[in-house]
Amino acid sequence: MPEQAQPQPVKPVLKNGCPDCPPMVIPRRGYTPTRPSCIECVEKHLGAAMVLLTELNDLPDDEISRRKGFSRRLRAIGHLFEAEDESQEWPGLHAAIRAARKAYQADGTLPDFTDIAGKAATVLDTLPTPSSVP
Repeated sequence: MPEQAQPQPVKPVLKNGCPDCPPMVIPRRGYTPTRPSCIECVEKHLGAAMVLLTELNDLPDDEISRRKGFSRRLRAIGHLFEAEDESQEWPGLHAAIRAARKAYQADGTLPDFTDIAGKAATVLDTLPTPSSVP
């Protein structure tokens, strides 16, 4: 039986060319995130998830609407995951988004977007403003 080649370690790369994202992923605190953290991308994905969940909540509560709304549910979960993935540099924000996503997937508990937005605002306050970047 031929020996199988061992897989190489995953090397994270910038997936979508967000002009505001850092150019490369830098290992932090003993782990390498899957992508660079970008607060603007976090906001974008949280906003998309919020819109989808609001639309889903506005559907009538019957079987046909639940089936039609399932794709919105999946997209909202996907956006929450993307926001979670983009926020790895900020552990408090990352944990809040992850907990919100997992609770929504488990039992339908809607995320507390006010709390998450507060944590995102705290992160924004710690980042340099574009005019202060050389």
